[in-house]
Amino acid sequence: MFRSTLKIADTIIQMDSCFPIEQLKDADEQGIFAERFENFYYAGNAAPDIKIQVKIVRALPVITKAKPLFITRHFQDNNENWRLIKKGNNYVYKSPLEEKKQVMVVNETFNKVDAYILPKIGMDVFPEDRRAFIKAHKGMVWSISDIIYDFLQVLLINYFAQRNLGIFTHAIGLRDFQNKGLIFAGKSGAGKSTMARLWHKHTKAMVLNDDRVIVRKLNKEFFIYGSPWHGEFDDYLVSRIESARLERIFFIRHSLQNKARLIGEREAFNMIYQSIFPTFWDRKFLENIASFSHDLIKQVPCYDLGFVNDKRIIDFARKIYESRKD
Repeated sequence: MFRSTLKIADTIIQMDSCFPIEQLKDADEQGIFAERFENFYYAGNAAPDIKIQVKIVRALPVITKAKPLFITRHFQDNNENWRLIKKGNNYVYKSPLEEKKQVMVVNETFNKVDAYILPKIGMDVFPEDRRAFIKAHKGMVWSISDIIYDFLQVLLINYFAQRNLGIFTHAIGLRDFQNKGLIFAGKSGAGKSTMARLWHKHTKAMVLNDDRVIVRKLNKEFFIYGSPWHGEFDDYLVSRIESARLERIFFIRHSLQNKARLIGEREAFNMIYQSIFPTFWDRKFLENIASFSHDLIKQVPCYDLGFVNDKRIIDFARKIYESRKD
C-alpha cells in the first residue's frame, strides 16, 4: 500500500493506493512540487478527515443516468475544465482535459473518494532513469498533483460548505507580527498581486497565499489558512500551511492616494460574496456559505481600501488594524 497524507486548513486528507507514487527525478519538477506541496505533508497520527482511494485504470468508468450539477470552463478558450454530476447519493467529478482525464466518485458527505485516473503516458519526454521506472510499472503510477489539481480544491469547498466549517476566498492572506491575519480581496486587476509583493518585499510578514485563502472559525474566532493553490505571485518560494487570527478584511482597489473607509455589514457582505467560491449546485451548502460569510463580516471589521503602489500602504494598513477603534 502506498500512502500520502496532507493537512490543509486543519483538515487531514489521506490518499491510499496499491499503485506506486510517481518519483520525480527532474530537478525543476522537484522544485515546483516542493514549492507547491511540501509544507502540506502530514506525518502525525491523527485520524484522517477525508480518505481518497487512488485507482489507476485503463479506461475510466462511464457514468450514466446522472444529474448534471455544474460545469466550469477555461476563461480563455471556453473549453471544459471539469464538471460535477450526481449519481444516486454520490457526487461525481469528471475532468476531460487531455493530460488530466479522471473520474472521482465521492460519497454524500464528501469524506470518502474513489479516484480513477489513467496510466501515465509520454515516456519519451522523460529522463532515462524515470522512463525505466515508469516502464517497469507500465505507466501505473500516480502523483499528488493528480488529486490536488483541481479536484481536491472542489472537494474541500464542498466538505467545508456542507458542515459550515469555512469558506475559500479569492484573496491575499497575510500573517503579520503577533499572529495578526489580514485579508486583501478585490476584483481581477484590483491589485492583489501588487499588494502581496509590497508586503513580501518590505516587511517580515508571511504571505500565506495570494489567490486562495481559507477562512475557518475556531473557538468563536476567525482564522485564515494558506493553501496549495496560489496565483501569479512567485516571489515567495513555497505555499504556506501556517494560519493566523483574522484581524481585518480589506477590499482593495488602485487609487491616487491611500485612503480607507470602514464599511457596514450590507456592503461588506456584498463585497465578500464576490470573493468567495459558492456551491451553486447545492442550495443548503450555499446557505451555509452565506451564513458563514455573514458571521465573518459581523465580527471582523471590513474596509474599502484605495491604495497607491508603494510601501507606504503597509504602515497605512497597519495603523488601521492597530487602532481598534472600529
